[in-house]
Amino acid sequence: MSGAHPMSSSPEPTLDRRALLDSLVAALERRHEVLDAIIESTDRDDAARNVRRLLDVPAEHADAVLNMQLWRLNRQDLRRMQKELEDVNSALNWITPSDRDVRLRPFVKQEPDTSLYRARATEPREDGTTLHAPGQIDTAIDEGLARIDEESAAWFVVEDPDDDGKAVGLAVGELGDHGEVELRLWITPECRGQGFGTSTLKESRGELAACFPGVNLVVRTKLGR
Repeated sequence: MSGAHPMSSSPEPTLDRRALLDSLVAALERRHEVLDAIIESTDRDDAARNVRRLLDVPAEHADAVLNMQLWRLNRQDLRRMQKELEDVNSALNWITPSDRDVRLRPFVKQEPDTSLYRARATEPREDGTTLHAPGQIDTAIDEGLARIDEESAAWFVVEDPDDDGKAVGLAVGELGDHGEVELRLWITPECRGQGFGTSTLKESRGELAACFPGVNLVVRTKLGR
């Protein structure tokens, strides 16, 4: 048909490109952590393993990250890849089912939000430390809400719309010292490994873009932490 766009009978090449773009965008958003992982490596193979573990990506995607030129670690290239990823995702909506649905709503100082924050703040990290001591949590929440009022932070509760809006985690965006929004995600332990983290990351991009127009997003921590 004249003027119609040809539709490939096999979506695999586009799906592969989307998967690679997902990995590259994640690497750019977490470029500080990626660089630290590379610097701490003993050789290239070790660097590839460290990047693969950090980003939870296939070996070939870790190699693609290592092969990126340093000058590409800039905001313009990040936005370009994000735009390409959005275009590919739009083109593939008819091919693949969407990820697990999540809903984000603003954090408020009441239940279940405060219990979620308390669980996040007191969960032991890999080094055995916690985000806050139990006696510091109320103060930390008040300080966070003050930053939200000052428009230097945006906190969201992650809900599962397929389970009566059950709260399953937190998405915390904070404006950093270098003019970037640092996003930290935390999913409750019983809900991890079910796709909530990935879906929350995607949903958070739009929410934070609305709160902080034109500001670059950096994911500082692993999903679930």
